[in-house]
Amino acid sequence: MPSIAENTVKCIVFALFVYATRVAYQAITRYIAARRLNCKEPPSPPQKDWLFGLDFVYQQFVNIQKDRRNASIRELHEELGPTFLSRFYGSRKIHTIEPQNIQAVMSADFKSWGVQPLRLFAFEPLIGRGIMGTDGHLWEHSRGLLRPAFSRKEISDLPSLEVHVKNLLAKIPGDGSTVDLRPLFTRMALDASSEMLFGQSLDMLGNPTPENEAWLKAMNYGQMTLGKRLQLPQWNLFTRDAKFWASCKAVHSFVDARIDAIAGAEKEPNARKHHYVLASELLKETADRNSIRKELLNVFLPAHEATGVALTNIFFNVARHPHVWNKLRAETLALPPGQQITFESLKALKYLQAVISESLRLNPSIGTTSRIALCDTTLPIGGGSTGEAPIYIRKGDIFSVSFYSLHRRKDLFGEDAEEFKPERWDDFQLPRWGYLPFSGGPRVCIGQQMAITQAAYTIVRFLQTFKHLENRDPVWEFQEQYTLSTQSKNGAKVAFTAA
Repeated sequence: MPSIAENTVKCIVFALFVYATRVAYQAITRYIAARRLNCKEPPSPPQKDWLFGLDFVYQQFVNIQKDRRNASIRELHEELGPTFLSRFYGSRKIHTIEPQNIQAVMSADFKSWGVQPLRLFAFEPLIGRGIMGTDGHLWEHSRGLLRPAFSRKEISDLPSLEVHVKNLLAKIPGDGSTVDLRPLFTRMALDASSEMLFGQSLDMLGNPTPENEAWLKAMNYGQMTLGKRLQLPQWNLFTRDAKFWASCKAVHSFVDARIDAIAGAEKEPNARKHHYVLASELLKETADRNSIRKELLNVFLPAHEATGVALTNIFFNVARHPHVWNKLRAETLALPPGQQITFESLKALKYLQAVISESLRLNPSIGTTSRIALCDTTLPIGGGSTGEAPIYIRKGDIFSVSFYSLHRRKDLFGEDAEEFKPERWDDFQLPRWGYLPFSGGPRVCIGQQMAITQAAYTIVRFLQTFKHLENRDPVWEFQEQYTLSTQSKNGAKVAFTAA
């Protein structure tokens, strides 16, 4: 009679046989499908670890530490072409800047790709399950709840923004002394976004309370750790530090208290609503504080950076090109005296819109983004020695697009694609799926129009207030600093002369 040990061994051997048979069958099936579809593999960089690709992963960490994340990816594209393949913790990772592939993943074949397996483990402890890290029904539900916050009516509410822009301008010296705009733009964006979300500004440009300062410190630490967690997928042993979990708890407690305060205030018989407050609107949909907090934090995470980072990068570029500032000022001063700045009048300032578009092209706030294949599918181009064959995609393969590299393609933007040149947007034929500063398709950034409008309004107010702008940064080139977004490491060190 077989012993228990013998039976156990037999069970293990049988399980391994079943697993090996399944893997072999799947490999053969995929091979046949790839042959039938004429799919071929894209080129790959040399990797010593051909199984897990840990040498490539390590090099990416080194590049992040050296503030060369975007630049290093671009160098690989220059060496290997628009599409190449690497190993990433054992998964196949397709890097591409081919518009056809981007369109397939972000639009035409949208349902075959997702973000939840890539992001949720990293995001959930801090911001919960929401629009930033989920797929399918959860994502659709969150997007539906948040869409009204970014309607045309709310985007056009410039008087609410003016309060924060005035506070910002009061901090800017007009006597020619040097000022770094990055922290000021960040604080203004924090004030504007917190007022829209919680009904009350954090007052970071004025006199923030110790409680607000502590919450922001916890949020910033949590966000910094999210970046590490994203780089380490599910193997996050190195980022599970006590400070991170304490920061998450502090962030949640702060937001919960704001939700309770809003709920209590709205029960008052004479309660009056002066402007849109997202927390207030979410309370009409559900009384679940946990659910409301998740939606608020999923908006706050990108919203408090989008405008601030964009403005910093715009002024970084404009300060190095005095003729752009002069042309912008001439366009602004041509507005009828006393005319109120509106959403429509901002859109009509063609050169201003070109300057914003050009800065977002050269220095997109999000340098790269990724998707993961939820099922077997294909990419239309990039395979083989000529790069013209389709690529067979297996479930679990990762798709990565570098907007930073895409926007510098000379075949799309001309031989001067490296230059900051707003004039290129005069009668420019925008390449389809070749310009995506806010991503594209159904997952396009829900707040893109708000970010552009707030940036445009702020720039106009600067142009009305100051006559001259001068660069005071001794380093000419943009030096990237990667967190969840790509920021100017040196900020935007400038000087203004009052009008």
